[in-house]
Formats: sequence, structure tokens, C-alpha cells
Amino acid sequence: MDRKLLFEHPILRIEEVEGFPGGPRLIAHRGRFAAIALSLHAPPQEEQFLVVMQYRVAAREVFYEHPAGMVDAGETPVETALRELAEETGWLLTITDLTPLTPPEGIYPSPAVWDEVGHFYAARLQVPEAVLQAYRCMVERQFENEKLRLTVIPGKVLLSHTRNLQTIAHTYLYYAHFGAPDGGLPSPAT
Repeated sequence: MDRKLLFEHPILRIEEVEGFPGGPRLIAHRGRFAAIALSLHAPPQEEQFLVVMQYRVAAREVFYEHPAGMVDAGETPVETALRELAEETGWLLTITDLTPLTPPEGIYPSPAVWDEVGHFYAARLQVPEAVLQAYRCMVERQFENEKLRLTVIPGKVLLSHTRNLQTIAHTYLYYAHFGAPDGGLPSPAT
């Protein structure tokens, strides 16, 4: 198959690939990303995810998301997950705190048009109730180029508060691995 570079930018390349049945295809190249679902639990309460709330320009709305980011050159996906968690939330975890939710080679969110590969991880921590209460009031983190708000939210509520496919898939991967609180998977908003 012949490939022709149509566009190149530091964070994105687009190629046209000839030789597909039905005509040429465009393939976008972004590399790898890693995301971490951080579950905080203060017994006897239900576990809750620490999520990032941030405005997404493409959708023109605020999304609830698990901390995530692109894998930098020379970095492994698990190092990315830990770095992004620290940058976005301030939580400092180690590799031993993480449970991989995907195979080591990652998964493709949309392999028909993107070569992007995702690596999903989880961490579960027992915390004092005061920690959850602080996040319920929302914690703001200001960076040079973005403002993030952190909050905690139960998974079933998270799924009804986001239209971000990555967050939805990540939450389902979490429940597939650890089991859902009531034994059944929650449904996203319809």
C-alpha cells in the first residue's frame, strides 16, 4: 500500500493510504496515550473516582475524565500514567500501586482512522472521609495553559455525566476487572 504524507504537525500527522478496497483512506498518527482511573474509598461509603473536569474545545463543554495524557519520547505508558496523575491531581503513586487494565501493547480506540494506542490503568486507595469531602467541594489546579477542577464521583454517576468515549471505556474496563459495586455494570446516559 502506498502512503503519502498530507499534513504534519508536532502532535499529529495525516497520511493518505492507497490500495484499500473502496478507495484511499486517511490515517491520523498521534502515538500513544495512557490514562489512570484512581478509585478512592472511605468505608463504608461507595468507592469514587477522582476525575478531572475540564473544558474541551471540540465539544464546547466540560467533560469529566480520568487523568490521561500522551506518552512522551523515551517514556513508557506506565510512566506516563504516573506522570499525568501527578501533574493533574498531585497524587504521587508508584508502578506497584497500578493495575493494568489493557494488554501491554495497548488498545486502539478507532483503528480505522487513527493509529493512536491507549494504555489504561487503575489504582485503588483507601482514604479518610475528609479527603473525599475535600474533593466533593472541588479542588482547582491552575496551570500555565489550562485550569482543571478535580472532584470525586461514583462510577455510575460518572457514566451519566460524560460523553467522552475514552472515559466511558476506561470506567467499563475498571468494572470488568474489579467488578461493579452492585454486581451489574452501570449504564451510560442515553
